[in-house]
Amino acid sequence: MTKASRDLDLRKLEIFYWVAELHSFSLAAKHFSLRQPTVTAHIRTLEQQLGSRLFTRFGGKFDLTPAGWLLYEQAGAVLKLKNQTLAALERIQGKVEGQLRVGGSNVPGEYILPGMLGSFVARFPDVRPVLRIGDSATIVGAILDGAVELGFTGFRTHERWLSYRKTWQDEMVVAVPANHPWAGLKQVALQDLGKHPFIAREAGSGTLRSFQQLVVKGGHDPERLLKVGMELGSTAAVKEALMEGLGFSILSRAAIRREVQHGLIREIRIEGLDLVRPFFRVTHRDRPLAPVPRAFVQFLGRAPQPHLWQGAYYS
Repeated sequence: MTKASRDLDLRKLEIFYWVAELHSFSLAAKHFSLRQPTVTAHIRTLEQQLGSRLFTRFGGKFDLTPAGWLLYEQAGAVLKLKNQTLAALERIQGKVEGQLRVGGSNVPGEYILPGMLGSFVARFPDVRPVLRIGDSATIVGAILDGAVELGFTGFRTHERWLSYRKTWQDEMVVAVPANHPWAGLKQVALQDLGKHPFIAREAGSGTLRSFQQLVVKGGHDPERLLKVGMELGSTAAVKEALMEGLGFSILSRAAIRREVQHGLIREIRIEGLDLVRPFFRVTHRDRPLAPVPRAFVQFLGRAPQPHLWQGAYYS
C-alpha cells in the first residue's frame, strides 16, 4: 500500500459507499446532487489511489470485487462514526442545519407531517425539509433506494432491510357524503357494505391494506364484502368523489376532519369492527441516520401527539 492510499478522501469514500449501497451510479449522483460522470471520476480516482478495482463490470451491470466488499463494510463503520461525531458536536453547539429528506404515505404526508415539520423548522430554522408524498409502497421503495432518510407509513412490510417503530395511532371510518342513505347512522353492519359502490384507493394504499387486514382477522373476505365502483389514486380524489355522491369509502378520520366539520362528509363506524391502526416510522437498518433526521426523530419523541381524531366525535 502506498503512502497516498493511506490518506483516504472521506468524500470519495462516502460517494463509493452510496454507489455500492444503492447499486447505482445515477442514484448516488442524485443523492449527492452531482453529475454521474463526476461520481464515476471519484470512483476511478479512489481505485487508482488504492491500487485495486472496486467494481467488476459486465453486461451493463456491476458488482463489488472482494476489495470493494471490504471497503464497503469499513466505509459503513467510518460513516456511522462520522455521523455520531457530527451529532455530538451539534448537540454541544446547539446547531442543527441542512436538508431533511422525509417521505410520508398519504395520511401522515398530507395531514400530519407538514405541521410537525413546521414546528421543527421553528425550533431549527437552518433546516430545510423536503417532503415526498406517495402511497406506503412508494415510500418504502424511496427508503430502500436512499431517496429519503425517514419514512412514515400506514403498514409494515417484511423487507428485512427496514426497521419500523410505531409512532402515531389512527382510526379509519366509513366516509359517506352528507346526502347518503347511511348519513344519519352512527354505525353500519359489515355485511351491508356491499349494498353501495365502494370508492377504493390504489393497491399500495396503507389505509386500504390496513382495512383488509383487520377484516381478514375478523374472519371475513374483503373482496366479497365490497363492491368496488372506482379506484382512485389519492385521498383528495376519493373525497371529491364522495362529495359528488358516487359512493362511500374507508378513510382515516384525520383525512376527513375538515370535511366533517363543514358537514360535507359524514363518518360512520362499522358495527363490531375496531378500525384503529398505527402509523410507523421507517428507517433503513444499515444506514445510520445523519444528524438532521436524527434530531427530527428526537423532536418527534418530545412533541405532543397529533390530534388525528379531531372532528365529529361519536356520542
